[in-house]
Amino acid sequence: MNLHTLYLECYSGISGDMLVGALLDLGASFQVLCDELKKLPVSGYELKFDYEQKCGVYAGAFRVPLESDKYVDDGHHNDGHCDDSHEHHSHAHTHSHTHSHRHYSDIREMIEASELSEGVKQRALSVFHVLAEAEAKVHGKSVEDVAFHEVGAVDSIVDIVGTAICLENLGIEKILVSPMHEGQGHTWCQHGKIPVPVPAVLELVQQHGLPLRITEVQGEMITPTGAAVVAALADLQESPAKYQIRKVGIGCGEKDFPHANILRAMLLEPLKKESEPDTVWVLETNVDDCTGEQLGYAIERLLDAGARDACAMPLYMKKHRPAFLLQVICDESQVEQMEAILFRETTSIGLRKYQTKRTVLARRIETMETPHGTIKVKCCTHGAAQYCYPEYESLKAIAQEKGLPYQQVYRDVMELIQIKSEEENLGR
Repeated sequence: MNLHTLYLECYSGISGDMLVGALLDLGASFQVLCDELKKLPVSGYELKFDYEQKCGVYAGAFRVPLESDKYVDDGHHNDGHCDDSHEHHSHAHTHSHTHSHRHYSDIREMIEASELSEGVKQRALSVFHVLAEAEAKVHGKSVEDVAFHEVGAVDSIVDIVGTAICLENLGIEKILVSPMHEGQGHTWCQHGKIPVPVPAVLELVQQHGLPLRITEVQGEMITPTGAAVVAALADLQESPAKYQIRKVGIGCGEKDFPHANILRAMLLEPLKKESEPDTVWVLETNVDDCTGEQLGYAIERLLDAGARDACAMPLYMKKHRPAFLLQVICDESQVEQMEAILFRETTSIGLRKYQTKRTVLARRIETMETPHGTIKVKCCTHGAAQYCYPEYESLKAIAQEKGLPYQQVYRDVMELIQIKSEEENLGR
């Protein structure tokens, strides 16, 4: 767990609009959401963000009215309004519209071809992929041939990509979830009356081992979109045992149940002292018959699988052969997976592994406005001392976008960090 860990309390289920509403209430920028979604070739919708009460609880309400919706004027004021249809409605929409059909392959190509950031693309595509797998199983089709109905409609594309945008805007790196509570009975879809949990949700639960708890509530509380986000993006192996809640965001759904139909999103900080040692596992192997390309690929696979770190160090082995020491740092739960990757992707026939302690400075990610644009800064503390460093990917993106030398961007940002640090010291 780190300072950018998000905990989703799904005691009233989870849906796309509930999640985006909670993230906006948590502090994600509604304007950034509007601007980023314009990078998709999708039109005919509005984005609305307001606040509603559910059983007396004040919660963020994110809604995506479509041009094809039927509207009923209730005089309700909307504080957040991003119009993509060039029409202005102060209405609450009903569900009498007909959703469009889109194939998974079309949605994937649309997202890949957009100018969204790579992080947003990766998260959105991950969600759509696990959803397509579940829908394919339910409908007896191949993944590429899956034609989404509700999920493929504009509002749900906005929910999934919007979730990825808000997560990046908040700097979220890890997502933890509570058991997802679901109702029972039946609900309606375009194919007719179906049982709750709906087939796609049940397939996602089965495929990905999602934590599910059936309640006595009549009705659907978990949508396929909400379940797919958990399946694709959440860390299901970890739970927040000891933590501090730094901030809470609440999003609400459109339905009314006997309980508050809300999703709470909490920004967590671990309960441990600065520089407190923790325990990790180190895996090592010496290889003298592995190409540089193969080693590079193996390191990429290790990091993609969640290794805390992986590197290769040059050394000389028997018969004076130049070789590499390939080293991996991971959690105990990852040891078996890392071993499998090492044996599969390198020529190693054996490895060493041992447990060790490490000391890690408490850290957080902040955003800073600079003349070149917004950048992320990693701030670490050790006692009264604080050290701040600009994040490489932020500097790289600005250097490429502005056509500036990386060294210049780095130097300018470090000067601003130094000025800010001196101002904070004077204010103490």
